[in-house]
Amino acid sequence: MLSGKPFFTKKRMKFILQRIVLPFFAIYIGLAIFTTIHDKSIKSDEYAAVLLSDYAITKYDYWASPSAFLGSYITWSYYFNNKSMKVKWFLRAKSTDMKKVIRDRNCQSIVLVGHGNLNAWRATDMIVSNNEVKEMINDVPKKKGEWLQLTCGEEDFSPVKMGELVMEKGQVYTYGKAVTTYVFVADAIFGFKYLKQKW
Repeated sequence: MLSGKPFFTKKRMKFILQRIVLPFFAIYIGLAIFTTIHDKSIKSDEYAAVLLSDYAITKYDYWASPSAFLGSYITWSYYFNNKSMKVKWFLRAKSTDMKKVIRDRNCQSIVLVGHGNLNAWRATDMIVSNNEVKEMINDVPKKKGEWLQLTCGEEDFSPVKMGELVMEKGQVYTYGKAVTTYVFVADAIFGFKYLKQKW
């Protein structure tokens, strides 16, 4: 039976803080430090770029990219480090950041996070479509890593996926339908398992 007393009493809040929240953060910080050291130890010049847009729940949700970074830093760094790549993170990523990594020959994998579809990504400053990507590429050879696009997977104006313009064949992963934030969270935890399934 309900007693009418609030569940979150001072005693319970103290218990949750001391026994759950603080130990979790202690473990997270330890793993994050280890991850940073491991990432720095990678000898290769090749890297994966993770572009996190701030254009999210509201027009500019300034918690979006820092939250995505904290939620995915350990697992995504581990994922790419195991492929002998360092990871460069772009919080509040803009179209200029995308152009920079597309044109950088050392960048071999790209992760896009935010609003979009198969043919576009909503950077913090503007919508980047296939047309802008074609201009960014110019004479840069196609990349050999992976294009991992964490946006909705609906087709817009072109049957060509944006990543297919940048990557070698077979290395482009997108969702096959509209997705929610919960899907992004799942992929942050489990290293793109859902994204890479057959759609």
